[in-house]
Amino acid sequence: MAAQDVSTDDMAAQDVPANGDAGAGRVMRGVDKAADVCLSGSMYIIYPAILLVIMIDVIGRNFFETPLSWAIEGSGLFLIGGIFLAVPRVELDKEHILLDILYARYPHRMKLICDFLTRAFAALWMLAATIRSAMEIPTSYAMRESGTDFRYPFWPMRVIMTLGFFVLMLALIYSVVHAYGNFRKGGR
Repeated sequence: MAAQDVSTDDMAAQDVPANGDAGAGRVMRGVDKAADVCLSGSMYIIYPAILLVIMIDVIGRNFFETPLSWAIEGSGLFLIGGIFLAVPRVELDKEHILLDILYARYPHRMKLICDFLTRAFAALWMLAATIRSAMEIPTSYAMRESGTDFRYPFWPMRVIMTLGFFVLMLALIYSVVHAYGNFRKGGR
């Protein structure tokens, strides 16, 4: 599916009602900025950390015969956090993968119904994931949860994942409202 050239700022500006209620636009700009911060954290902190861990492991393993015992477990944990921080930006930019072979053949109104239903269910699922993940943070901290080889605490990564879940939930809620509004306008 081709990328759409509509920024979320443009979408937020289109969604502001004519009566001057700019609250929806402010909320959308806030979600947009939160998604940008999450993506930046993923791109500039977490993914370079993964590369650094793998590089140190490869150099240690091949040149000094001292691999990092926690490299696979640690980089996998970082990868999970990096993915969930990047997903809200993907949702807001509508850059996700669709089953385009079916979706492309739907009439415009059917696409809006599908968008509404899939994002509504996804938003509910992300709400449950956010609540569950937030409930696990204090337990993880109190238990000093860590991995088998990765002896650093897991709770900071749980906080990062919960933040990603929360911002994704907000992005999905915005998408649900946007799809519903387009459907109510007659599919325009």
